[in-house]
Amino acid sequence: MWNSEQKNIWKDIKDTWNEQPQSEKINIQVSQLINEFKGKVSQFEKDSINSDIATLKLNWTNTKSNKVTQFEKNSIKKDINIISGFIRKIIAKFQR
Repeated sequence: MWNSEQKNIWKDIKDTWNEQPQSEKINIQVSQLINEFKGKVSQFEKDSINSDIATLKLNWTNTKSNKVTQFEKNSIKKDINIISGFIRKIIAKFQR
C-alpha cells in the first residue's frame, strides 16, 4: 500500500507529465510500445509474472522479512529484467 508521500510524488509526476506540450505524442508512442511489448511476451512469461505478483501479495509479510526463496528471487529478477528492457525501449523513444 502506498503511503501519502508516495501518492504525492506520483501525483506530481503525473501533473508534470500532462503539462508537457508533447505529452500526447509521447503517450501515443508509449501506448504503441506497450502493445508491441504485449505482443512479444509469451503466455508463459505473462503467467510467470502474474504468479510472481500473486506470490508477493500473499506473502508480503515474509517478503518484508527477507524470507524469500532463491527460486522466487531468481524469478522476480527475470521479471524485472523483462520490465527493464521495456523501460529502456521507452527511454530510447524519448531520446529520439
